[in-house]
Amino acid sequence: MMELLSPAGSRDSLVAAVQNGADAVYFGGSILNARRSADNFAGEALSAALDYCHERGVKAYITLNTLVFDRELRAALDFAHELYRFGADAVLVQDLGLASLIRHELPTLTVHASTQMGIHDEGGLKYCERMGITRAVLAREVSLDEIKKLAASSSVELEAFAHGALCMSFSGSCLYSSMSGERSGNRGTCAQPCRKAASVSGKPTENELCLSPNDICMIEHLDELEKAGVCCVKLEGRMKKPEYVAAVTACYRAALDGASKAELASMKQELFRFFNRGEFSTVHFFGDSVKTGGIGSSKPDQQALAEAKKSLNGENRKRSIGMHLKLTVGKPAYLEANLNKKTVSAFGETVQAASKPQSAQAYADRLKKLGDTPFELVDGSCIVEMSENCYLSAAALNALRRDVTAELAASFHIRNKASVVAESFKKQSSQLSPQAAMNTVSGTIYCIARNADEARLLFESGADIVALEPQSFSERELDGLKSIKPQDKKLVLSLPNVLITSLQRDVVKKLISSGAFDGAEANNIGQMELIKAMPLKIAGIGMNALNTFTISELIRLGCDYIVPSVELTSAQLRDICTEYGSRLLLWTHGRVPAMQLLHCPIKEYKQCRGCSGNAGKVTDEAGREFPLANIRFPDKCLVRLLNSNTTDLIDIIDKLPECAGYRLCFTGEDEAAALERLRALKAAMSGEKLAQYTQSTRGHWNRKVD
Repeated sequence: MMELLSPAGSRDSLVAAVQNGADAVYFGGSILNARRSADNFAGEALSAALDYCHERGVKAYITLNTLVFDRELRAALDFAHELYRFGADAVLVQDLGLASLIRHELPTLTVHASTQMGIHDEGGLKYCERMGITRAVLAREVSLDEIKKLAASSSVELEAFAHGALCMSFSGSCLYSSMSGERSGNRGTCAQPCRKAASVSGKPTENELCLSPNDICMIEHLDELEKAGVCCVKLEGRMKKPEYVAAVTACYRAALDGASKAELASMKQELFRFFNRGEFSTVHFFGDSVKTGGIGSSKPDQQALAEAKKSLNGENRKRSIGMHLKLTVGKPAYLEANLNKKTVSAFGETVQAASKPQSAQAYADRLKKLGDTPFELVDGSCIVEMSENCYLSAAALNALRRDVTAELAASFHIRNKASVVAESFKKQSSQLSPQAAMNTVSGTIYCIARNADEARLLFESGADIVALEPQSFSERELDGLKSIKPQDKKLVLSLPNVLITSLQRDVVKKLISSGAFDGAEANNIGQMELIKAMPLKIAGIGMNALNTFTISELIRLGCDYIVPSVELTSAQLRDICTEYGSRLLLWTHGRVPAMQLLHCPIKEYKQCRGCSGNAGKVTDEAGREFPLANIRFPDKCLVRLLNSNTTDLIDIIDKLPECAGYRLCFTGEDEAAALERLRALKAAMSGEKLAQYTQSTRGHWNRKVD
């Protein structure tokens, strides 16, 4: 049977999840988790939460699922050691550098790939296998048909979200909150601007929410998830109230235990009353069923609320144990308890001679009074060895029972030994010199082109490397490519963050094997498998290179150049460039892709227009316009929501740290603007003083993200 994994954003929510039937819970510590506003666990509260779960046979997975700055890596690794010592059953990780560190420092700590890592293809699962990551929380956009293929291709366990809030953007690839303010979804502080008013038809009214999708509910389709190869169904809700966690967990427990169709339909309505955004959907499991515009509403009736609250009190999660009581006059009473091959025992007070005959059954009945412990004695599971002349007071028996059950509970507490993080952990774990493997050239101009004609013009205007980012991935894109590249230049294929179907990946494989390209830019860890044989490999911003360990890991995987995260400040970039500058291509011009959408808001509100490249725009409540740029595949589109302003650092090129070169992207701009910006870059590199580009932003150059 599939594992039921419930959220625990607080101690009360953890109790709600466990007492209502969760097989496992997930929660965060005080640092590095994607719900930093939740009432997370630290220190004694963390160890107590783990012990509480383990006493009841419930697993506990701890979230380390954010991107990590270099200054935080030591603390992150210390925390991972603490989790290992306290017996966490697994940690969920997004950051590639942190995952690599944990595998190196704590090889026996179980690691799961967070949905923030964006695993959605065979390449991603192969990366997990090589890294010793045993489970991947799949992207919410993966269909059941694709899950079947993935399950058949890999030994990595597959976990899928089955209920709760849905992010509009592909997880781990959303920069909307970060670029709109300084609160980063990749850092656990998302401000959820997608839940605010937005429209594809101009400035929105209060109730227009074209970027706010409805919630997932798969309670009627759990059998299909299991048949597809899902080992664990995950419930969203670490920011929800304990009553919500209790109700959702109880309903999904009943569903997994075989509830009838009528019961499932009734439970779905109950869940809808606890929280809804207009209506539930099956999101992308059976094709795109996402709808947007629902306003979050939580109006449970008083009876449902009372039932949910009731489950938070007392002990409903009982484990059947065995007991063996031995009473012999003149000797200490002896009680033994056992569960799952664990046996504990204790001696009590001396047994007295009885003034009247005693019944073994009476003593067995007293032992059954286990109260709020997580244990129960069922008929036939208690053996009492005694003669009728033995007597032990009720108080003495109760004390002995308490001692034994406390020891039995403690026997399920896990305490591992882990070495202290070495001061030299950075040198020990970084196995590859950043300067090894490739002779790089500083001042490389790296441009993104949308078609062959633009690529030719960029080469002619001075670009050293041009990446073709096709508006429509098809073999037609090969037409004329081989004749446009000067012999001393490089033409590469820029891959989008998401290649969600086998058909899309097959199309890309044909382009890669065509011989037209010298290399490729990957924007998802799974794409490294696709491009592994290519001479030139570039890691784009989709790889979330926020620290030196991630950069080191990408180099280990064969990347020649890396575009560091656009969430880094000037000071952070300078520090990273000190060590890895010869590998880094800095984002110097272009609209940052704020969201990666597999559900098209234009199609939902205006019907499909067969867009190619420019799909329209989204306007937020402040009147800011965010262009939509789509990439067409034979089966569906990927739509990118671009930032409202272009990030441009060309006029301060002299302030950029020493690096391999500069990345310029012209998506959303016309050809004339592209050529003008390239000329401006060359002028700035020659020492010419320039004014700041019109209506541009510095991005996070001077604005650090939280």
